[in-house]
Amino acid sequence: MPVKYVFYSLALVITGFLSCREEYLPPVLTSGNNFLVVEGILNGGTDSTIIRLSRTRNLSDTTFDIPELDAGVLVEARTGGNYALSSIGNGLYGAILPIQNNETYRLRISTRSGGLYESEYIAVKNTPAIDSITWKQDVDLTIFLNTRDIQNRTRYYRWDYTETWEYRSYYDTNLGFDYFSNTIFFRDSTQQIHKCWSTARSNQVLLGTTDNLSQDIVKDYPITKILNGDFKVDTRYSILVKQYALSKQEFQYWQLLKKNAKELGSIFGTQPAELISNIKCISNPAEPVIGYIGASSVSEKRIFISNNQLQNWDSRGTQDILCTPVVAPRDSISDYLQRDNSLSPAYFITGGGLALAKRTCVDCRIRGGNTQKPSFW
Repeated sequence: MPVKYVFYSLALVITGFLSCREEYLPPVLTSGNNFLVVEGILNGGTDSTIIRLSRTRNLSDTTFDIPELDAGVLVEARTGGNYALSSIGNGLYGAILPIQNNETYRLRISTRSGGLYESEYIAVKNTPAIDSITWKQDVDLTIFLNTRDIQNRTRYYRWDYTETWEYRSYYDTNLGFDYFSNTIFFRDSTQQIHKCWSTARSNQVLLGTTDNLSQDIVKDYPITKILNGDFKVDTRYSILVKQYALSKQEFQYWQLLKKNAKELGSIFGTQPAELISNIKCISNPAEPVIGYIGASSVSEKRIFISNNQLQNWDSRGTQDILCTPVVAPRDSISDYLQRDNSLSPAYFITGGGLALAKRTCVDCRIRGGNTQKPSFW
C-alpha cells in the first residue's frame, strides 16, 4: 500500500450515523495536505537506484496519484562526491551509482517549488544471498523463502516480489474478424492473441527479524499464497523475490507502516502510529516528510512453477459455461458479429458454420495481459 495513504489512515472515521441529520467531514478531508513522500533505497549492488517522489493527497481527492515532477535528486557521499539521479518520468528518478560499503550517503532533494529536503547520512548494509525459494501445495499454493547470514550481522530483513504468469485463452484460435471489410481472416504468428503474460508487484509489507535468535537464519518464511484455481498458474508461473538488509531503525519504520496498513479502516482498533522518517525539510523544518531511505545491496532469486506440477488445479472454473459457443450458419456469420461485438470467431464447424464465443474466451489480452513474451521466459 502506498505510504501516503497509510499516513492518513487515522482520519478514517465514521462520517455519520443513522441518527445524525448532518454529514460530518473530518478536517483532514478538506485540509490542504501536500507533503512530500520519498520511497526507495540507495542500491549498493549493480542495479539502478530508483527513488520515487510523490505528494500526499486528501482522502476526499479523486486524484489517485500525485507524482513530484522536475525535482533535483542527488546522492552525496560523506567524504565528498555527489551523484545525480535522472528523471525517468512519473516521479521516478534513477541511476546506477558507485555505492561503496565503507562509505555513508545521504539523499538531497530540491523541488521546483523551492523546497529543499535532506536525509540523514546512511551506512550501506550488505544483503546476504537468498538460499532458496520453495513452494508447497496443500489445497492452495504457498511460496516460502529461506535465507541466512553466517556472520550474524543482518538480523533485519524486508522482501518484495514481482509475479509473472503465462496464461491462455479458453480457445486457441487463429481466426479474427475485420469489421471494416466484414471478413474473417487468419492470424499469423505475429498476431496471435491466445497466449499472454501478465505481471504484478507485491502490495504488502513483508518483514522478518532474527534478533531474538542465536543464529541469523530465516526458515520457511511465507512470501505469498495463491488460492487454488487462480489463473496465475493456468500455464506457468514465476516469482522474483528481492531481499533487503535493514537497519533497526528502518525495520521499525516498516513495522509502523505495516501496522498502519493493517489497521486502515478500523475505527475500533488502536489509532495508527505516526510514521518515523530519516528525511527532513531543510527549507521548512515544520513540514513533515514521509518516507525512510535505506542503503543496501539487493539479493534476488526467481523460481518457476508449471501447472502440471500441481494437483487438481482447475483454473478454468466457470469458463466452461461462460465460453459455451454460439454457432453461426455460414451465410450469417458477419450478421452475428456485426450485431454483437462481444463475440469473436473461435473455430470453424465441420460441414459449415462458425463457432463464436465471448471475446474474453478468445482474446487473452482482455484479462489484462499482453502477448509480449518476457526476456527471462
